[in-house]
Amino acid sequence: MSFNIFEIKKQVVIAIKAGDTLHDACIELQTLLAGADKPTVKGIVAPMVSVYYAKKYPTTEQGFVDGKWVDSDCAAKKRANRIIGAIVGTTPSQSTKAAVNKKALAAMVDAVVSNGLTAKEMNAVIAALRAAISFE
Repeated sequence: MSFNIFEIKKQVVIAIKAGDTLHDACIELQTLLAGADKPTVKGIVAPMVSVYYAKKYPTTEQGFVDGKWVDSDCAAKKRANRIIGAIVGTTPSQSTKAAVNKKALAAMVDAVVSNGLTAKEMNAVIAALRAAISFE
């Protein structure tokens, strides 16, 4: 399995900067890392977060070496875990603050089911929908 590391890195930086809107920033990462298990996602994302934090806070231990954090209580580890959780679907409920309109969801589910979309096609529809709508 190969991944677009350049795009993943770009989305990881966006996710780091997103703060409370982390969930929204991780949608693209979910698409880019579709099919990857948690250890694979961690192996890709954690070093990127480590490098970002090491540059931003050079006087602290934010390193990720040989699959382990140098300081198990560092800010980089906490942020990496939030990003990884959002990608693989284990983000705590406080990260998702928007309520879902049940009628709109039901209509979308009907459209997906009636058209027989695969997961890959569904991801493409979501990406196209996001690109087609301006949320201001």
